[in-house]
Amino acid sequence: MNLLEQSQPPPTFLVVDDDPIMRRVLVSHLEPLAHTAIYDAEDGIAAQKFLLQHSVDVVVTDVLMPNMDGRELMEWAKHNAPGAMWIVLSGLDTFDAAVDALHLGAFDFIAKPADPQRLHLSVRNALEQLELRRDRERLYAELVKSHDNLAEKVQQLETVCEMLEEQSRVIQGDLKRAEVIQRALLPSVPPKIGRWCIETLYRPGSNVGGDYFDVVNLDDRHLGIVLADAAGHGVAAAMLTVLLKHRLVLTDQAGEPLPPSAVLATANERLMEDVTGPGMFITAVYALLDRRSGKLVMAAAGHPPSLWVNQYESRQFSRTGPALGLRRDAEYDQETVMLEQGDRMFFYTDGVIEGGPDSPTLASLTADLQGTSQRAETLNRFFEDASRGVASDRDDITMILLERGDGESRFDSDVIDEPTVPKTEIATPHGNVAIILQGVVKGHVFLSLAGDLTWTRSNDFFEAATKLLKKRRSLTIDLGACEYLDSTFLGTIHEVVMLDPHAVRLQRVPAKIRSLFDELDMVGVLAQISVLTDPLPEEMTPLSEQMVEDQQQGQRVLRAHEILATLSDENQQRFKSVVESLRADLNSPDQPQSSSPSTEKPQG
Repeated sequence: MNLLEQSQPPPTFLVVDDDPIMRRVLVSHLEPLAHTAIYDAEDGIAAQKFLLQHSVDVVVTDVLMPNMDGRELMEWAKHNAPGAMWIVLSGLDTFDAAVDALHLGAFDFIAKPADPQRLHLSVRNALEQLELRRDRERLYAELVKSHDNLAEKVQQLETVCEMLEEQSRVIQGDLKRAEVIQRALLPSVPPKIGRWCIETLYRPGSNVGGDYFDVVNLDDRHLGIVLADAAGHGVAAAMLTVLLKHRLVLTDQAGEPLPPSAVLATANERLMEDVTGPGMFITAVYALLDRRSGKLVMAAAGHPPSLWVNQYESRQFSRTGPALGLRRDAEYDQETVMLEQGDRMFFYTDGVIEGGPDSPTLASLTADLQGTSQRAETLNRFFEDASRGVASDRDDITMILLERGDGESRFDSDVIDEPTVPKTEIATPHGNVAIILQGVVKGHVFLSLAGDLTWTRSNDFFEAATKLLKKRRSLTIDLGACEYLDSTFLGTIHEVVMLDPHAVRLQRVPAKIRSLFDELDMVGVLAQISVLTDPLPEEMTPLSEQMVEDQQQGQRVLRAHEILATLSDENQQRFKSVVESLRADLNSPDQPQSSSPSTEKPQG
């Protein structure tokens, strides 16, 4: 059943954002889902007036706005205009506000800039949830009125079961998205720590977990290590770890590292202000390492004992205070150890020693850590032992192993559903040579850009993209292996996206490439960057470099720069001389286009 088509009357959408450009972008993204007009409001005050006069099914609102922000609007609507499903928009710098909105009853939140496919999925799920809720209310009303038809009741109960199954599928999809968001909060690349090595292993028990860790350089000599385990499992535990991450303060106002006892005491105080529910607490350990002297100071809030070992001896460091979120007046002591060459320090969550029947004991952990096994091999063996014989509902497992000595550090977070590397490549070739690959999965076409993409391949890319869009309904441009884009290629990407914004999306965009999009005000391209990542086809074929007439290549370069020049006044001034020169060359019959038409670098 297509709920968007079956709903009577058709669904009504309201977009609330103080940025007029963002409102237009969001309205254009929602148009394919709407059978009626899509309404918009410039802030919470204007939205209030509209909601008092109209019935709205889905409200898509920014979190932070002048006059009245999204949270205040939601709080008002709970009592004055109930019934709508709310989807909030948030940047990374307003993540706490998005969490507050979820507590107020928001159905979902989407990171800015909003990805069209992500927005479509969220809106469809919200409408399905709304339809299910209305169906349930109607069904219950009918059950109250009629008790004499057993067959009808059985059919109604079957309908309820189908509704619950559908709700379960929606929830599973939400949990999958929550997993992606939570994994983004964990560190993915170890910091540079000189003659020290650090190995981590992170395995949540389900889609989202209650374990959290971070390893960060605080200055040129101090390293901070935090490991936490929220009570319970699933979404509730995951939300606690999100709160903890945003409540940890590791340095003072002058940038000096704070002692571990102060870090935990401050985190406990802030959590007590935010969390009041029973059974909501977090065990944690925080260690501050002086990489020059080897001095490690730690404090543990109700956390399992940390282990220090060398070849000859070992020591356990038990908790120095209660778990976070249990007592407002909690105090935390500190313990200190000097790490010499070859010494190891092991931190872990209780899923390691309280998992299955074959879980390691403190004695076996110590013995293995004193052995000669490689760090990764040791942690993998601990995980296998802890999870052996556990059929379901396994606890989250996280381990951190610090060693003083030379070697390579590694973070193993077991990231699932990452794009598979195509058999044809995607390691960037020597010299950052440009490579453009194409492939298809279930009717969805991909173009992968690798290396340094310049004006010499812009026509190949444009021709391939336009042909593929004519044959297929959707196109994903993957930039995960892209090292550089010149201004011609940037303008060409913008033109391709604008050919059909609903059909084109970008994924795995490196930060340095995204900064170019920002610098050149490529709002349309930024709006099509997807938060989620689809696996690339296993087999992708490279686009051959076509022979292009000088006049045609010149027209492509000119067209790209004309497009960039229209995006902002700054761009117009930046590319004015380039556009004028290209136009003059193309209009001159005596001047061939034999050299590079444009070497302008947007970043410089």
